[in-house]
Amino acid sequence: MNTIKIALLGIFTLIGVTGMSQKQNRDINHRLAKADSILIVKLELTDAEQSAFLPLYHQFVKDKKENRKKHLPSERKAKKRMDELSDQELEEVIQKRFEFKQADLTLQKNYHEKFKKVIPMKKLAKFYHMEKRLFKRKKSEHKRTDKNPNR
Repeated sequence: MNTIKIALLGIFTLIGVTGMSQKQNRDINHRLAKADSILIVKLELTDAEQSAFLPLYHQFVKDKKENRKKHLPSERKAKKRMDELSDQELEEVIQKRFEFKQADLTLQKNYHEKFKKVIPMKKLAKFYHMEKRLFKRKKSEHKRTDKNPNR
C-alpha cells in the first residue's frame, strides 16, 4: 500500500512540474512571438531578414536569460537581507554583479557581430533602441502577472 502511495505521489509531482514547465514555455513563446511581430513591423524586416534575424534574436534572448541565471541568483537573496551580510559577503555580491555585466557585454558584442551580418546597420541601431523598450515592457508585464496571477 505504501508503495502505491509513493508511486502516486511521484506521478502527481511529475505531472505538476511538467505542467508548470509547459506553462513557462508557452509564456516565453508568447512573449517572443509578440516581440517578433513588433520587430518585424518596426524594423520593416524583409522575409529574408526575418528568417535570418529572428532565430538569432531568440537565441540572444535565451543566452541573456542563461547569463542572468548563472550570475545573479545570489544577488536576489542578498537584496532581501543586505543589512545582515558582512562586508566580505557584500563584496562578493558586488563582484558577481561586475562579472554578470562583463559577461552580458561580451554576449552583446558577440551577437552584434552576428546581427550585423543579417540586417543593415540602420535597422540594427533601431533594434538596439527598441530592445530597451521591449525589455522594459516584458519586465512590467512580468511584475503585473506576479502580482495578479489571474492575468
